[in-house]
Amino acid sequence: MALAETVLRKVHKLGLIPKIIRLLPVISLVLAISSVSWLASLPLQGNYRNVYISENALMPSQVTSYFRESEWNIVRGYRTEIRKFDFDRIEENNVILGNWLTDIGLEPMYHKNKFGEDTLYTILHAPRGDDTESMVLTVPWFTSKHEANIGGISLGISLARYFNRMSIWSKNIIFVFPQDGHASLRSWVEAYHTTLDETAGSIEAALVMEYASESDHFKHYSISYEGLNGQLPNLDLINTVNDIGYHENLHCSIQKSVHQNDYSSRLKTLVKGIIQLTLAGLSKRNTAGCEAFSGWQIQAITITAHGDEGNADITQFGRIVDSTLRSVNNLLEKFHQSFFFYLLLSSKHFVSIGTYLPSAIMMAVAFAISSLGCFLNGAREMNEYISKITKILLIFTIIEVGCLITSIILPMVVKYTESSIQMILGLSTIIALIISMIPILPFNLKKLDKTTSYGLIGVSLFFISMLITTLLIVHFSLAMSIGLIALPLTFIQPLINNTSQSIMKNKLKIVVSLIISNPLFIIYLTGLWYMEDGSVIELMRGLLTSWDELQCWTWFVIILGWLPTWIGVAFAASFGNFVLVPQEKKDQ
Repeated sequence: MALAETVLRKVHKLGLIPKIIRLLPVISLVLAISSVSWLASLPLQGNYRNVYISENALMPSQVTSYFRESEWNIVRGYRTEIRKFDFDRIEENNVILGNWLTDIGLEPMYHKNKFGEDTLYTILHAPRGDDTESMVLTVPWFTSKHEANIGGISLGISLARYFNRMSIWSKNIIFVFPQDGHASLRSWVEAYHTTLDETAGSIEAALVMEYASESDHFKHYSISYEGLNGQLPNLDLINTVNDIGYHENLHCSIQKSVHQNDYSSRLKTLVKGIIQLTLAGLSKRNTAGCEAFSGWQIQAITITAHGDEGNADITQFGRIVDSTLRSVNNLLEKFHQSFFFYLLLSSKHFVSIGTYLPSAIMMAVAFAISSLGCFLNGAREMNEYISKITKILLIFTIIEVGCLITSIILPMVVKYTESSIQMILGLSTIIALIISMIPILPFNLKKLDKTTSYGLIGVSLFFISMLITTLLIVHFSLAMSIGLIALPLTFIQPLINNTSQSIMKNKLKIVVSLIISNPLFIIYLTGLWYMEDGSVIELMRGLLTSWDELQCWTWFVIILGWLPTWIGVAFAASFGNFVLVPQEKKDQ
């Protein structure tokens, strides 16, 4: 006790508490910078790990695949016929494919989804199984880039013919031919677990195969592993495919980057992976197909062939699928040994959750400290905040309820009138810009008292801190992305209290901070910069329809988490009665 009293007297004598309170915005910024620095340090030597197979029963590359030159002519024959197909008439093509499956000895079955499309599928019952477990090989008619999957369809039928002659299977194999890997495949997966009569047991793993080229050769293959809502397949499945590809002397790319063992390459793959996970399921061109299996404890990845020329041939691509399914066939239990939370730096390196999680924690703490700084630096007594807490919470609740109503109405409007997306995006962007510009308008719109204004900013920042904390394990990429983009909101209160610069300069900085942290502005920039063909409309459509089509809740996180925070801060900054006294006037 004596030591504690001595320390407290020293702290009081030196005036440390007021100094620390004044430095809270700086501490918040330092934590945010540390968060980004931690993330940037992950690709450094010693911070990541080499991939490895945890489940010994998988035994990848331990058997010889006979899908070789003897099957090449079969693939070519199917491909020649598929070239004649009209890919705008999927139902007619499914009938032809169904006849081929019947000739092989498999029964074709159809599922009509809620979009009125037929999805063809068939089940190869395991000679050594009891119909309780299965694997899925999915071959969509169109790839994620909306190219005709000619090579993939021909290879899928050839593999069905090849697998049907083998007696090694202890798990059923389901072949699925959806129109695309987006809503059509998701509808089939949902129906499989709910309404389909013909099923084949619990699905352990799924492979989605994309081979758009009509050539016999390709340059390299890539693996897409991003699931919906932050879900990832067990790392053992990815490592199994990589190990098989390595023994086939094939190059593998992750996030469109062929492995180069240097820092910049690993950092680039890390950043792309975070962005891709954040945007997973929001666009048909950004959905590789494996996302459709999320939510059912199914380990799913997409394997895509790239290039028309190269040393690799189409039978090698088929052997990757063959050997992977044979490895999964060896399992006596579900995938559980390896990681479910990780970030890939390359096909050979990864970062586990315990290593990357501190960056999101520091970001959440940065917002919490900034929130505390709003209350303590607002030049108000704490009892005044307590007396105004009902009003502050009422304003924020009204904002949240308004966002909730918007989150329900807008998807319904788009569902019935899809042409309204452009109008919704344009109108929302204009409203957001007007709100952001209010602080520099020459009109006197100051309706909120100081206590309510500072309190509303503090509550809003604390809310986004809790949002990041809630998401940081379940959906690290989305939590980190929101934290980074919304970071300028923490600058608002220090700018309001800043008396070393002119009032107009501070107001301009506040306006800039509001604009660059606005969700709609970021959606617009993301559509222009990251989406193919700069399709902002496609990204907005994906956000508004992703829950109905894929059960992806990114839209609700943005509209019920990020947007209310932004509105709360913008409302306080625009209508708060702050008195800014420049330093030179104060000195006089």
